[in-house]
Amino acid sequence: MPRTLYGCVALTAVLLICTAAQGQFPDKFTNLKVLPKDTSKQELQSTMRGFAFALGVRCEYCHVEKKQPEKGFDFAADDKDTKKTARLMIQMVQAINRDYVGKIENADKTPPIRVQCVTCHHGLAEPQPLNAVLAETLEKDGIDKTVARYNELRSKYYGTGQYDFGETPLNLLAESLLEKDKKAEALAIMELNFSANRPDSVWSYHMLAMAHQASGQTDKAIADYRKVLELHPDDTWAKQQIDSLSRAKSK
Repeated sequence: MPRTLYGCVALTAVLLICTAAQGQFPDKFTNLKVLPKDTSKQELQSTMRGFAFALGVRCEYCHVEKKQPEKGFDFAADDKDTKKTARLMIQMVQAINRDYVGKIENADKTPPIRVQCVTCHHGLAEPQPLNAVLAETLEKDGIDKTVARYNELRSKYYGTGQYDFGETPLNLLAESLLEKDKKAEALAIMELNFSANRPDSVWSYHMLAMAHQASGQTDKAIADYRKVLELHPDDTWAKQQIDSLSRAKSK
């Protein structure tokens, strides 16, 4: 599905959800513990829509659905832990804006940009950087399923903003794997990076070279370091690695 069409479908889905919930909204609220008790129906509906967009969730994520034959939600019920967590998160955002962001004085006198739920969540109920998601998958399921997970996420979310599919998360993951002496996994991640992103940065070629070098693929490592020098001729460390690897080969 094209990215623009995917975004339109997602937007339409949330609007339909919110429209359906709107008809169930009570006129008076009996269990507002964090939001002001005099919050109007329109204000609360707008706030709930903001949460839905920010976290990419529906009403039932926090609210208890009534049992059949009744329909709708018991909005006042506190049965779900996600609702309790939401209250804590609202308080956290309020404190950040009041106690920290609110005290920033910009030179041009413009108000500081306030933190919102979407600032961190970007449409994910449980936001994590991509390298952390992949690291968890790798630890649990191995490299093949990690690569498959990356491709699945990229196919679903590319262009939507939930994850950074650039070179940085994969470079960071490869670095951490090399530190743990997981050579084969680091090389697989860097090969995935070049296959998916075709990066042309010194950092990425350094990481690819280090992964090839750690895996004993000397010729490929030398070629990678030479690419580094094409991009940055004054890279002393790359020159040293080429000399060292070339001497080792000649012995």
